[in-house]
Amino acid sequence: MSPHQTFAEKLSALIDSVRADEGAPHSYRELSAAIDRAGGPAMSPAYLQQLATGKRINPKIHYVEALARLFGVPVTYFFDDQEPQPVGEAKLMAMRAQELSPQGRRQVMDLLELVERYERAAERDRPGESR
Repeated sequence: MSPHQTFAEKLSALIDSVRADEGAPHSYRELSAAIDRAGGPAMSPAYLQQLATGKRINPKIHYVEALARLFGVPVTYFFDDQEPQPVGEAKLMAMRAQELSPQGRRQVMDLLELVERYERAAERDRPGESR
């Protein structure tokens, strides 16, 4: 693999990391509809597929901005050569959090701590386990 990812590789990594409920990647049609619901710009499923497969390169900035908003990543994600691995769920959460205010990040951290405590308590209280 080359030292940096192409736009297509980065977009594909985002699509692959954000999965539908049954575990399958979202379809280009679903992504197109989500971009439209978020206020556009209009991006056809075919155009999204061409971007994700590298058949179309160098999209206009308003398309890049719409994709960044959709996936909750900074626009620089698509241009930064420092991120060669596919984006995992935790990494995607971290990238989205960096767009928040300091107060918003603190609230997210508080929520994560609360969920972690809840899960630890649930593990301790599982039936059949000794305490």
